[in-house]
This record gives sequence, structure tokens and C-alpha cells, in this order.
Amino acid sequence: MSPAAPVMPVTPVLTGISAAHAASARADLVRFHFQLAAPSEVTARYVPTSELIQDGSGLPVAVRGRSFVKVVFHNAAAHDEQGRATAPRNLFPIRATTNVVQVRSGGDFEGVVTYFVGLRQSAPGPQVQPTVQHTGTSVIVAIPTR
Repeated sequence: MSPAAPVMPVTPVLTGISAAHAASARADLVRFHFQLAAPSEVTARYVPTSELIQDGSGLPVAVRGRSFVKVVFHNAAAHDEQGRATAPRNLFPIRATTNVVQVRSGGDFEGVVTYFVGLRQSAPGPQVQPTVQHTGTSVIVAIPTR
């Protein structure tokens, strides 16, 4: 009997992004669509303009808005095996939301995928943060609106 080949972990690949307003939740929802499964380690938080930095290069990223949410996916990719992008790098304008203005790539580097979400409204106080929900092959970031 030959030894079994090691099982290689499957990296979730970002394939699309969509946005909508959920009036009943008083939030704008940004949905990140993944192939196979959504990554389990995701963070979303408000950041100052000084943190709108491209992963890898350290160069500033221009994002429209008065405040910003940084969304980071660990153990994920936004490119295929040939290095071609599999997801939009920039969504603007976004018409289906009341607060989200732009969603822009901040990097796809060494298993970390970063996106910045530009907002019309200023960030609420530190007690209010975006929430992250996993739904099989998607990650939904809910950003409060007023």
C-alpha cells in the first residue's frame, strides 16, 4: 500500500463583490463572493486616511469618502494561478447604497487580501464597528448607516 498524498489546503479565491442597502438593518452590506468557501479569518474596522496603504508596496491608496473601513481576508487570494485578478479592484460609483461610495483593492499579497470601503458619512464613535458575517461562499460586511 502506498502512502497517501498530503492534502493541500484549498485557498479561497475572491471572485466578486456586490453592495446593497438594508433599510431594516440600518446598514449598507458589502458582499465578497468566494470560490469554494469563504475564508474564516476576516476583520473589518474603521481606519484613518493614514492607513489607506497598499499591501506589499506601502504606497497610499486613493479612496473616495469621509471615513473608511479596512476589510482584511487571511489565507485568501484575489488572483488565479497565472496571477490574473479574479475580482474587481475598484467599484465606483456604487448606486445601491446610502453610505458606501467606493470599494477599492488594497492588496493581494502573500495570502492576505485587503479592500478599503469609502463612506459618505463620518465614522461613528469607537463603540460602533462594522460586523462580519460568513454565509458559505460569501463574507458580508455590514456598515452602519444613520
